Amino acid sequence: MLDRVIIDQLIEDIGQDVFVRLSGQFLDETAERLADITACRQAAQWRDMARHAHSLKSTSQSFGLQLTGHLAQSLQIAGDREDLSAIDLLIPDLIDTAAMERREFEALRDVLAVSLR
Repeated sequence: MLDRVIIDQLIEDIGQDVFVRLSGQFLDETAERLADITACRQAAQWRDMARHAHSLKSTSQSFGLQLTGHLAQSLQIAGDREDLSAIDLLIPDLIDTAAMERREFEALRDVLAVSLR
């Protein structure tokens, strides 16, 4: 579930047009980060996985995707600890949650983009 307080504050701070542009980049980067996290898991690159999870946490929370940010933070911690059982539980949950929040965020972004025209 999106945190509209964070999103509304970000729109107020940077403007709706900049928000729409930056949120497109955020969505692209989120997909890349999730792919990187999955690849790191397959290659047992825990430090890199934790770094990608940290970046995903930060950007997700900045754009109001709080559940994605929370799970990414948990994955970062699990990666730092090389806790394979936690990693294997968190990655699918993170992917599913990010997909759900991403759809919700894209719908909001589309409405904002249309209102700019």
